[in-house]
Amino acid sequence: MAGPLILFGTAHVSSVLLIAAIGITLPLLARRGLSLTGQYRIGLLIAALLIAQEGVHIWLQVNHYDRLLSSLLPLHLCGLSVLLTAWTLAARSYSAYEIVYFWAWGGTLQALFTPDLDRGFPDPAFIAFFVGHGLVIVGVLYATLVYRFRPRLASIFKSLGVLLVVVAVVAPINLWLGTNYLFLCSKPEQASLMDFLGPWPWYILSLAGLALVSSFFYYLPFLIGDLVAARSRAKRLSPPSPDA
Repeated sequence: MAGPLILFGTAHVSSVLLIAAIGITLPLLARRGLSLTGQYRIGLLIAALLIAQEGVHIWLQVNHYDRLLSSLLPLHLCGLSVLLTAWTLAARSYSAYEIVYFWAWGGTLQALFTPDLDRGFPDPAFIAFFVGHGLVIVGVLYATLVYRFRPRLASIFKSLGVLLVVVAVVAPINLWLGTNYLFLCSKPEQASLMDFLGPWPWYILSLAGLALVSSFFYYLPFLIGDLVAARSRAKRLSPPSPDA
C-alpha cells in the first residue's frame, strides 16, 4: 500500500532527478550516435508514449479511482502540453514547439516540483503522473537538442496569446461541467506556487504576470547565445587595428 505523497521526499526527488537524467542523456546520445532517420524514430517513439500514457492515465482514473470522465479531459496545461509535445515530435512542427516550449518549462516543470497528487510511490497514480509530465520535459528537450528547434522572441507572445485563447475556451467549459481545468475556479488541493499568489480570482492575474516573466527567463539562454555569437562574428569581421 502506498502512503501519501511526501513533497520533496525520496520518491519525489528521485523521480524528478530521473526525468532530468533521461531528458539530457537521451537527446545527447541520439544526436551523436543516430542518423536523421534514427533520430526521428526516437521522436516518434516519445510521441507514441505520450499519447499512450495519456490514455492509460484516463483509464486508470476512471476505473481505479472512480473519477468522472468529464474531469479528465486534456484541458489542463499539462494535458494540452502532452498533445502539443507529441505533435511537435511526430510532425516535426516548429509552430507547436514555439508554444509548448514555454508551457513545458512554465507549467509542467512546476507541476513536477509541486505535484497535485495525494498518493506516493508506488501507487499507479504517482507513476502515471511522473511518467506523463516527465515525457513532456523529455520531449521538449529532445526537440530542442535533436531537432535543433529553438524559441524566438516572438515565440513568447505567440505562446501567451494561445494560452489566453485556451483560457477563454476553457472557462465556459468549467462552468458547464463544474470542473476546474487550468485551476481557473480554485487552487490545487496540494501545496503549490499558487498559494503565494493571493486569493481567487487575483491569483489568476498573478499567474498571468508570472507566465510573462518566466517566459523571458526561459528564453534567456537563447538570447545570451545570440548575443555571444553576434559579438564573436563582429570580432571576426572587424578590420585589424592599424597598430597591429
